[in-house]
Amino acid sequence: MTANEANNAAIQSASEGAGRLFRSYERHCGEPSPDTLFDLLNAAHSLNDRVKAAVNRDFHCIEEFNALKAIRNLAHHQEEVRANVRVLPTPGYSDLMMMCILRRDQVDRAIDAVRGRWQERTRAACEAKFHWFGPAVNINPCLFNFVVKAYELLLELGVPLPEDAAALEASYRYEDENGHPHYVEGTINAHAGVISKLLDDVVSEMPAPA
Repeated sequence: MTANEANNAAIQSASEGAGRLFRSYERHCGEPSPDTLFDLLNAAHSLNDRVKAAVNRDFHCIEEFNALKAIRNLAHHQEEVRANVRVLPTPGYSDLMMMCILRRDQVDRAIDAVRGRWQERTRAACEAKFHWFGPAVNINPCLFNFVVKAYELLLELGVPLPEDAAALEASYRYEDENGHPHYVEGTINAHAGVISKLLDDVVSEMPAPA
């Protein structure tokens, strides 16, 4: 295989990886569950490697990716993380209808598992991009914004987008044309006591880490 053929193959692999990411994202938006969440996290991890191989760039410039990577890596090695995820309707008005809730102690453990110079960078990303509610952490706004930023970076890098990106492309174009933001805030307009009680109850039902 010539160098040009190898480069074309790497670009094609990155494009296919992007397709997997956007398909996983559509499934997570349509019928969110712990399985769709971790399929999406794994697709992001795989695409990062493929983009690096294709164009010598990756997603580490995106804070949301660094935060989510810590969760993905912990889940990859600690199976009980999947049992500690809850997907539930947002209890109030928000720009996202669903929340993906993890235990705070597991997010802390994911950060602590990051080694070397990446740990503080990961901690800062998690603190900035996740939404923290006492013992509960909502990662869904971070997940949504990562997918949008990944789409933007793929365009910037010239990675061909597959047909699986069509829905996101149409939404992005509509937002541009109508002056809407591309990213979500993820804030919840509801009585603080209602949110606190709900999430405290949700976390109390999750099995504690071994």
